[in-house]
Amino acid sequence: MKKRISYLCIVFLLLCSCSLAQQKSTANFSDLICKEWKLVFYEEDGEKIPPAPQQKGDRMIFYKDNKVKSIEAGAIQNGIWQYDSVKKTLVVTDNSTKEKMIMKVLQINQDLCVLEFKDADGIVLKMHTAPAK
Repeated sequence: MKKRISYLCIVFLLLCSCSLAQQKSTANFSDLICKEWKLVFYEEDGEKIPPAPQQKGDRMIFYKDNKVKSIEAGAIQNGIWQYDSVKKTLVVTDNSTKEKMIMKVLQINQDLCVLEFKDADGIVLKMHTAPAK
């Protein structure tokens, strides 16, 4: 009986620490993502693709309240964002269409955010962004 209680306590502590680590990871992600990011280039199969002239002003602005604003070719879309720290995925849901864009977070720090996603044609792209000045 004593071993069983010890075992249950250990399992409980492990579950609590995993939960706290996940919360901390999500909080750290929020601290990093919440700013204005500008498109630097896309990458397809290792090839860098510079933004087209109409994409030069493309931006994504992430807010602490999980709102997001996307400016793409001059069009503004508003939505919400969610981050799954286990899958390392960022899901952006458009407010008006309810369409979801699922992006794998490949890298994020103060100076760089690299997201991988499939475009409308099913092509896997990496989007390299940097903080807007």
